[in-house]
Amino acid sequence: MSEDGYQALRTGCALVERSWVGRLEVLGADRQRFLNAYLTCDVKGLAPGGGAYGFFTDKQGRIQADAVVLALEDRLRLELPQGRAPVVAEQLRKYVIADRVEVMPAKELLPLTLAGPGAEELLAAAGAPALPEAVWSHARATVFGTEVTLVRQGRLGVPAFTLWTSSSLAPELAAAFAARGAVTASFDALEAVRVEAGIPRFGADFGPDNFPQETGIDEAVSYTKGCYLGQEVVARIHYRGGVQRQLVGLDFGGDAPPARGAALRHDGRAAGAVGSALVSPALGRPIGLAIVHKRAAEPGTALEVEAGGSAAVRALPFV
Repeated sequence: MSEDGYQALRTGCALVERSWVGRLEVLGADRQRFLNAYLTCDVKGLAPGGGAYGFFTDKQGRIQADAVVLALEDRLRLELPQGRAPVVAEQLRKYVIADRVEVMPAKELLPLTLAGPGAEELLAAAGAPALPEAVWSHARATVFGTEVTLVRQGRLGVPAFTLWTSSSLAPELAAAFAARGAVTASFDALEAVRVEAGIPRFGADFGPDNFPQETGIDEAVSYTKGCYLGQEVVARIHYRGGVQRQLVGLDFGGDAPPARGAALRHDGRAAGAVGSALVSPALGRPIGLAIVHKRAAEPGTALEVEAGGSAAVRALPFV
């Protein structure tokens, strides 16, 4: 991890080319009604310029992917976990019958993210107008002479804005920001601030074995919208007693974190598995995230780690 990139995320402005992000677009007159039937967040009520974060769930209510949905004038844009765009596209197309809907890849678009406390100032210097205020809200803007969709990004652990532009124009735009002081930050630096903020990531901390409530991301689920795939199970969990597992922070002993997936035990019984784990630049020690059984989730609880070592449960966020 670049120390400069991490420090820019914390105290300045970092530039991250998030080319690993999965991206799809949903077009057609029925797009909002259609997509609303497969996500836990309210899509049907989004006006152009609005956005939301939610989960794709299966019939059993388990998470198949998380997604950011941006409502544009003539389409919905989806930001998805790495590698999940083809899977989500295939699943959605199976349900297109008489709907006026088309699910398309958006590989020609690239999300450039400016993150850190200095991001707003740099965007203003680049010519951006009044910035979107609500998380996931967005607007068209011209930045350094390039037209972009400017989104107030959430779930990164620091203030951030994403500029969606064509992949052909992204290098020139990135160079313009770098020339004005933005420091390139890596995926690993972005992971460090995310884990320090206690924000779980699909594929690392939760996935197809988890229900939405186990992630602790309450804003991802609407309990007032209409039906969606898996809604009955998700609603029943919410109204009739909750889940038996929850997201916690972990403070590891030693100098290095354990491997992702390492089993966790409490009083000799299985308690969960390590999710994201890394050495925190801010704290100078190994930390991580895990979804564990509630009997082992109280802060201060000592857990045994597979292949040796221990972990102490911590409240989130770390930083």
